[in-house]
Amino acid sequence: MPPLVKLIPAAGFPYNSTTMKPLKILFRVVAAVVLIFGLYLGAVIALGTATDYKPADIIPLDVNANGASATIGELPLTLLSWNIGYCGLGAEMDFFYDGGNMVRPGAALLDKYTRGVVDHLKSSAGADVIILQEVDKRSSRTRKQDETEIIAAALPGFAHSFGCNYMVRFNPVPLSNPLGRIEAGQMTLSKAQPVSAERYAYHSAYGWPKQLFMLDRCFLLSRFKTANGKELVLLNNHNSAYDPGGNLRNVEMPLIRDLMIREYEKGHYVVAGGDWNQNPPGFDPAAVKGPFPAQAGDKMDGALFPAGWTFAYDPSTPSNRNVDIPLQAGVTKTTVIDFYVLSPNIQVVEVKTQPLDFAFSDHNPVLLKIGLK
Repeated sequence: MPPLVKLIPAAGFPYNSTTMKPLKILFRVVAAVVLIFGLYLGAVIALGTATDYKPADIIPLDVNANGASATIGELPLTLLSWNIGYCGLGAEMDFFYDGGNMVRPGAALLDKYTRGVVDHLKSSAGADVIILQEVDKRSSRTRKQDETEIIAAALPGFAHSFGCNYMVRFNPVPLSNPLGRIEAGQMTLSKAQPVSAERYAYHSAYGWPKQLFMLDRCFLLSRFKTANGKELVLLNNHNSAYDPGGNLRNVEMPLIRDLMIREYEKGHYVVAGGDWNQNPPGFDPAAVKGPFPAQAGDKMDGALFPAGWTFAYDPSTPSNRNVDIPLQAGVTKTTVIDFYVLSPNIQVVEVKTQPLDFAFSDHNPVLLKIGLK
């Protein structure tokens, strides 16, 4: 008896095992790739969740005296703030996360940038206090070198402390060349031995799961004795980047502001410096001189602090450049996001961004001289 229904292949697509075999193989390959990628992604998220860095609100930091003296020296007091870009973002580099193509420097560039950073810090050893941001410790992106040890060894006579703001066991981006292990943070060095040093958590974060692989922002607070019995309260700050509209910084700024005001009301001298990832109040890109065009970004609200507080920055020299392309005069965009905020009982003697032309970092160092009223 003939079949009741006869399957008739569509025109132009003969249905036979020879035709379907390659399609089945392709389907199985695609399914296998999707499955492997899903398992990899799941494993990465599971590892990130299991090893997620969850610092307490306040963490006491170890301070290595390294031959430092007991009290703040003669005035004026000189401070240097520099985001060293983990010795990986010098002039030849761009960065994939900012629209570039590069992920990490090669061995020769890493050595060049590290030597450049260390040599400049040694030449700035006349500074009383040095506050650094983006200092790597045994990260994959910087070939496991411990930059805290390298810098401390280059600056004998400076006490130093380190607070972590980036600890990820494995960062999976970019997929083609993952960043891997990252441990980095902020480092404070001083010729005077601090009374204490602490890490204060901001607890601002991206949504899950992105937060597993991003920074845990913080500021470091160090206390120093002064000759008149008061304390100099120094804050080493690094606010959130990749924060359009400032949603994360809007969480961070009231915390550091309130603490600074409380310390000032106790009669202390208060200085906060570092990479704020926002322009200081009053910043005008038209005032910036040099071979690199300047641009404005999100700006700190000057009304955050009461009258009498000072925002100290150099309006004529950029402190930060874009890393969407390697440095190029006349093309690379720059701005000012590295500066200081000072309590009313501190007098600014001089503030100057040192024009290193971003040779060793995507930031230039900012030098400040102050007097205590």
